Amino acid sequence: MGLGGTIAKEIGGLSFLRSLIISNNTFHGFIHDEMGKLSQLRKMEMQYNELNGAISTSFGFLENLKKLNLSYNKFNENIPNGIFNLSSLIEIDLRQNSLSGNLPTDICYNLPKLEILRISVNQISGYIPPSLGTCTNLKLLSLSYNNFAGSIPMEIGNLSELQILNLGRNN
Repeated sequence: MGLGGTIAKEIGGLSFLRSLIISNNTFHGFIHDEMGKLSQLRKMEMQYNELNGAISTSFGFLENLKKLNLSYNKFNENIPNGIFNLSSLIEIDLRQNSLSGNLPTDICYNLPKLEILRISVNQISGYIPPSLGTCTNLKLLSLSYNNFAGSIPMEIGNLSELQILNLGRNN
């Protein structure tokens, strides 16, 4: 649509909003904490914009969220741990940003429905958490082009539904 500008914090007042799709535009700036008030939100797609700053920790309050796609933006800093506690999530796509830090050691303990996890092309470091092996519904796991070190955890072998595994271009 060629839309641009910043995302107004007043969107957080749309309490019955179920889908927020603003992909393929030129929105810039950061996402306000008010977005965490969208308690009915099921789908958030903001890929291919110019959003930056930290991903709001308020996203950890979106308890009905099934799909989170913030790929192809300019987000930086750590991924808020609250995102990995949203038990309704089926898809997390954060690829092609400038995210840093480590993945939590208990990354999959609260993600029983997760099928897609894309965090490739960022600056995530540390080890690949063995707890990824508890995401038993995972079909796609892409952690490529980061700064992960060490070996591939044996627990990845528990992912019997896994169809795509991309761990290339790490340490």
